[in-house]
Amino acid sequence: MTPRLVGRGTTSEIVIERWRHEAIDVLFYPYNSVGPDEEKPEQPGIRCVGTQFDSEKQRLICQVEVATNCRPGEHPFRVLTAVGLSSMGTIYVGPFPVVNEEETKANTNDTPETALLVEPDITVQGTLSNSSKDDIDCFRVSGKAGERLSVEVDMVKMGDDLRWNPVPEGYDSVVTILDPSGKRIAKNDDSSLNRQDPLLSVQLPVDGDYTIVLQRSMFIPEARTYAIHIGRYFRPLAAYPLGGPAGSSLSVELLGDPLGPKTQTISMPQLSGTFPLLGDAPKPLTMRSSPFPNVLEASNDKETKVAELPAAVNGILTNPDETDRFRITVKKGEPLQVRVWARALGSPVDPSIRLRPVDPSGELGTVELEADDASRPDRDIFGGQGDFPDTFDPSVIWTPKQDGDYVLEIYDPRGAGGTTNVYRVEIAPPENTLQIGLSFEGYKPERPRKTSLSVPRGSRWTVRLSLYPAQGSNITGPLDLSVEGLPSGITMLSSRIPELQSAWPMTLIADTDAPLSASIIEVKAKPAEGGEPFKTVNQQNLQRVSYSHYPWRNIRVDRFAAAVSEPAGFEVILDAPNQPLMRGSELTIPVRIVRQPWCDEPLEIQCEFAPPGVGTSPAEIIPSGESTSNLILSANDNAKLGSSPLYVMVTTTQARGGRENSSVRGDTDQGSERVRVSSEVINIEVAEPFVSLTSEPQSVRRGNRIKYRWTVKQLRPFEGQASVRMLGLPVGLTAVGSEPTINKTSKEVEVELEANDDALLGLVGELKCEVQFNIGGEEILLRTGSGKLRIDPRLEK
Repeated sequence: MTPRLVGRGTTSEIVIERWRHEAIDVLFYPYNSVGPDEEKPEQPGIRCVGTQFDSEKQRLICQVEVATNCRPGEHPFRVLTAVGLSSMGTIYVGPFPVVNEEETKANTNDTPETALLVEPDITVQGTLSNSSKDDIDCFRVSGKAGERLSVEVDMVKMGDDLRWNPVPEGYDSVVTILDPSGKRIAKNDDSSLNRQDPLLSVQLPVDGDYTIVLQRSMFIPEARTYAIHIGRYFRPLAAYPLGGPAGSSLSVELLGDPLGPKTQTISMPQLSGTFPLLGDAPKPLTMRSSPFPNVLEASNDKETKVAELPAAVNGILTNPDETDRFRITVKKGEPLQVRVWARALGSPVDPSIRLRPVDPSGELGTVELEADDASRPDRDIFGGQGDFPDTFDPSVIWTPKQDGDYVLEIYDPRGAGGTTNVYRVEIAPPENTLQIGLSFEGYKPERPRKTSLSVPRGSRWTVRLSLYPAQGSNITGPLDLSVEGLPSGITMLSSRIPELQSAWPMTLIADTDAPLSASIIEVKAKPAEGGEPFKTVNQQNLQRVSYSHYPWRNIRVDRFAAAVSEPAGFEVILDAPNQPLMRGSELTIPVRIVRQPWCDEPLEIQCEFAPPGVGTSPAEIIPSGESTSNLILSANDNAKLGSSPLYVMVTTTQARGGRENSSVRGDTDQGSERVRVSSEVINIEVAEPFVSLTSEPQSVRRGNRIKYRWTVKQLRPFEGQASVRMLGLPVGLTAVGSEPTINKTSKEVEVELEANDDALLGLVGELKCEVQFNIGGEEILLRTGSGKLRIDPRLEK
């Protein structure tokens, strides 16, 4: 998509290329963090006011209207077409007017003499080209002694490269500021606030023209677009304290600007969470709104007393090798979540914590808990992989071993210190929270075949929800699901979740006359039957720039998108079996496709959700003109007993819509442009088998026969006869005669075996039996037993 950035208060044209469909709508996500109001704003201040599809050039042209008060930064969106929702794209909104670099030929503005002259408080959108030598872009701006010059770059942020290569493909840039004489006065590559994109703010030493030099930190001949913000704007690097009580007024000191700190009073959001503190700079500071009182470090005291918990303690590791200490009073056995906020909010601190009990003499005892980095689940990040700065901040559930006072120590093990090295530690009993995500597979980009909630008119679409209890949560069940914000004509259907488990199916059903539309939805869960209440959070983390198989950047949203698309032309019928699926058995379920007269294309069928321990037959293509298939289920010996949901998905194998006679096929792995319809969700009962067979080791000589005896243990009664066939027989050993049968009273069964001279001498293990039942007209195959047979040589005459 070009351009990647638009200015506020403008109507801009963006072009999405390699595109094959008319657009019905462009759906922008609301903000995914707590805003300044009591409710999250539904309208992000950016909207599409018109589209044109150029079929010859395979591109979609969108007119985007940006409000003057639109929040700067990244805005995720999806495009609705007749065949469903696109994968996610993003557009950036800048706070300043936007101009183009206008470098018509690479390497023509690589020096101060050829630099592009710009006015302050402007954004230049440009490209570091893929020329044979490193492309360097220079910009010249005038300034006076004592003024501020601030520069920020967006390049990694705007990247969408998902090729997995051993180098970062030219996204990592560096900025240098040269004074009027050409002397370097500042340089930045990475920063804790802006990550891999550079950020600089300096006080100018003299009057004159200053040159800003933008180049790659490592030369890679890849064309990379960027936006560079140049101005005199106030550029703080940290806020202290890093948060405050929700709904309160908070006095905040803004630190790190070259002209000195400023104090500002802000109104904290009514809701708890992470929120941006917007200012003049393109990159906002990030802060916390919490339901806890603030405690600020007493910088001149040995330790800071915390009057009561819960609380949020705040401080600055100003000096090298500094350790800050807070004394807290706790009760033995009552768990507390101790969560540090530093790197996650853009602070340069890499924090570690220790908790020590205080003995009766006032001395510190042995360390009871020590923590440094955290895992993604520790920080309630699920369904994502790669680089999340939150994981540098420890987060632990701590259960004190004694009543009384403890001292919390926080320090940076690197010994780093500075005036912007702020931190915040929230200490409170853990809150029960259930995180709900969509199906995720590691180190892969978005896969619409599993995450795009596009429901054809008159059909159903079932999605596999992932359920993650947040750190310290104790959620059991049963649970009920609901959905807020569904498009008109769509209803949700989900059976009650009997107990918390890792995944659960949710079905969306579109009416036959539902309008083609899309909306942002939120999936909610609540306890059934008076269970303990909990909070529900949605999250989806989508990978963007990858570095050596490691995602460098993720897009994170806290809601999902659902849509109604054109009719599929087929439906799938899956009838629930009349009999349970036994552990160790196979069960065949017929699948029927009901096609409209115009739908005669090949279709793919695949089971996407089955009980734990139950295997399913692989994906199968139903050829043109055919409408039946079979789903084979096989339960292992440890399959989960009881009733569990199951459904199948039927998918087109060709792309729909777009250019006529297009050679593009619906991508099998990602599922792009494939139309998907699910069956009803049926319940499969997994039960203990009717019988189990055991045997003692036996032997047979070459040239002889033996009646191999199996002991039959009756586990559940069944009607009729069941035939028995031995499996795993090696070459030279065959079953002879008719297959023996058993019934509900059998205690033993014999299978006659014959060994010829081709039979290998020695012990044969892992002999099993396949027992075939016919119950209510349904064939059930049970594999059971583990027998041994020794094959001996012929007796010499």
